[in-house]
Amino acid sequence: MEENRNYGWIAVLIVVVALAAAAYLFYSRKGEKPPEAKLFEVPKKEEAIPEPKPELEEPAPAEPAPAPAEPERELPPLDESDGPVLKDLRSLAPGDALSRWLVSDEVIRKWVAAVNTASQGQLIHKHRPFKNIRGSIAVSEEGATGMVLSEENYHRYDVPVRLFAQMDTDTAVKLYRFWYPRLAQAYGELGIRNKTFHQVLLQAIDRVLEAPQVEQPIQLVRPSVYYKFADPKLEKLPGLHKLMIRIGPDHAERVKEKLRELKSELQSLQMD
Repeated sequence: MEENRNYGWIAVLIVVVALAAAAYLFYSRKGEKPPEAKLFEVPKKEEAIPEPKPELEEPAPAEPAPAPAEPERELPPLDESDGPVLKDLRSLAPGDALSRWLVSDEVIRKWVAAVNTASQGQLIHKHRPFKNIRGSIAVSEEGATGMVLSEENYHRYDVPVRLFAQMDTDTAVKLYRFWYPRLAQAYGELGIRNKTFHQVLLQAIDRVLEAPQVEQPIQLVRPSVYYKFADPKLEKLPGLHKLMIRIGPDHAERVKEKLRELKSELQSLQMD
């Protein structure tokens, strides 16, 4: 058995040598070197592909801090209200333009009295909350009576009408709501019990809106110191309506337009 095993290995070696010799002769004839024998190839280790780094998200911009709430405003007593309420009224027009028209004492009481008088269609003559328009009435010499209300007279009201028409309605209503307790208090001092001041204010607005449109030119007469309307029907109109005629049709329409806007907002309020 041992000889057979040796014989087997010798036979294997002879075969290997014979193959090597044959390969040598084959490549030597062609001038080529026989390929180097490789026992085995070590497979190259594949390089690990690095995972892409996650992109860092930029932090979202911080939200601005909420504006601090305005401190709640304290309502001053009626007898100490002139300064604060006058400041609020002046804020309704740019550049303190209302200062020249406003009376600075007993402001709330005078405005309440003026509104109450206007609700009856009349004008308050004493203790007015506003100053009179400067200058005299402008008259042109023409027409059947030799005197008509001049259009120049209408220009005397340009500034106050413009300031009133440009007033911010939301701001005005906000101030009205803030000051209403003092307005109601001053109205109570008049001794009127069957209506609230809010009702009286809406009624005053309605009286202005009822002012008629008058055909131009408007004839005047002057029986004494003051001018009067030549038409008896016009002369019998309430004082508030006469004022709406004197300011001119264009100004009257601007005033009415603003009052309609204010009335629409005021009607939605629930005021005791």
